Amino acid sequence: MTKKTENLIPETENKPLVSILVPCYNVEKYLPQCLDSIICQTLKDIEIICLNDGSKDKTLDIIEEYAAKDPRIVVVDKPNSGYGATMNKGLDLAKGKYIGIVESDDFIEPDMFLRLYETAEEHNLDLARCLNTEYNELTGKKKYSNFESRGLYRCNEVFNPREQKYIFYIQPSIWDGLYRKSLLDDNGIRFLETPGASFQDTSFAFKVYAVAERVMVIREFLHNYRINEGSSVSSTGKVFCVCDEEAEIRKFAREHGVYDQLKGLMANRAFGCYKWNYKRLTFKYKREFILQMSKEAKQWIAEGEAKKRWFGGIRLLQVYLIAYCPRLYYFSSKI
Repeated sequence: MTKKTENLIPETENKPLVSILVPCYNVEKYLPQCLDSIICQTLKDIEIICLNDGSKDKTLDIIEEYAAKDPRIVVVDKPNSGYGATMNKGLDLAKGKYIGIVESDDFIEPDMFLRLYETAEEHNLDLARCLNTEYNELTGKKKYSNFESRGLYRCNEVFNPREQKYIFYIQPSIWDGLYRKSLLDDNGIRFLETPGASFQDTSFAFKVYAVAERVMVIREFLHNYRINEGSSVSSTGKVFCVCDEEAEIRKFAREHGVYDQLKGLMANRAFGCYKWNYKRLTFKYKREFILQMSKEAKQWIAEGEAKKRWFGGIRLLQVYLIAYCPRLYYFSSKI
């Protein structure tokens, strides 16, 4: 293990080891706990970029109050432009060798970024990830999530995602990782800037895995993901956000020469994402979305991406059913 970094001197006064992005929008209830958990990190050589995306509550006041006490906090106050544009602003401003992301309603363990930084440096990683807990604010209980038990990765081992592809199927969880900034910049990895959209972490996570050479997940629960009361999708603009993300994924894969290597995987994971989205829609929007699913399923079949070796038998039958008999799928309650 590398030398403890609490006392490391920055290479230059303006170049921290880690830049932590904190996107903020109307989070006055949770922001103090979030910022407290960041400023108390045992890794001291960090910059904390708080990005206020046009909040209408006291979010900006809280950020400025903390910034007045801690010079490591960078305040960015901007008109509301959505998550993707906000995160890209932070990525462009970040000066650190590595990038971390903490959602403003979450909180982290004191040594999260120290452990990730040490791991990344020791193993020359493009991405170091930790495990996370789901914190239920209503009960105060934590649920520990580790996809290692499902065979999606092996903790504490370096791997190439294009060789061990199961990592592509887990939740994006972009906030439990530490990213080498040069990997993001050299490959043009940024968020899709779709105003008012959701799920913009989907394509970002895929892009990282698609080009990263060295990734490790450490077997330590260091990030706490807050579970709030969910709300149903109620607008057409939200219905097709997942489609925008999948289109961005395919575009990136073609531009970076990994399309042929990952095309079956992309179709299979897109299908799983679409099924998840379909189930959470109201019936009014299910009818609209199933037609889009049908269109894309036909494309997967035409381009040779819908194969049994990628989908499995039952799942492949569902693809063909949606492609050519979408109404039957819509009215069926058994699939």
